[in-house]
Amino acid sequence: MRSSKPNKQRKAMYNAPSHVKRKKIRARLKLDKKDSRFTSIRSVTVRVGDEVEVVRGDHGQPSKGKRDGEARGRAGLRGLVVAIEPDTGRLQIADASVQKSDGKEEPFPIAASNVIVKRLDESDAKRLAKLQERVEGA
Repeated sequence: MRSSKPNKQRKAMYNAPSHVKRKKIRARLKLDKKDSRFTSIRSVTVRVGDEVEVVRGDHGQPSKGKRDGEARGRAGLRGLVVAIEPDTGRLQIADASVQKSDGKEEPFPIAASNVIVKRLDESDAKRLAKLQERVEGA
């Protein structure tokens, strides 16, 4: 029987092996173009090379970015996923960066729950086959 205690859930999440943590980094799938191959899929595991749009947080509000020294938010910030941090569950997106006090640009990590996948990286045939299996099984 699985425990429903929050402290045990957090402990299991933090102590999970890296391949399990990696699969937990998922986001909604809402493609730009209608693609009949992925009609019934709601969410996918985010990978490097996917194009995502930030919809929540400092980089997802209607005006310019607070982190860029302007008003809060930056609606429709889109970019390719450059790196994924499995331990923290965060993504590094190409255009999401923050300026440090010494003037250097540093990538700003964004939670996977705050993004929507707009275009999948289709270079991996195994990934596409797995997604197709999910569509056929639904």
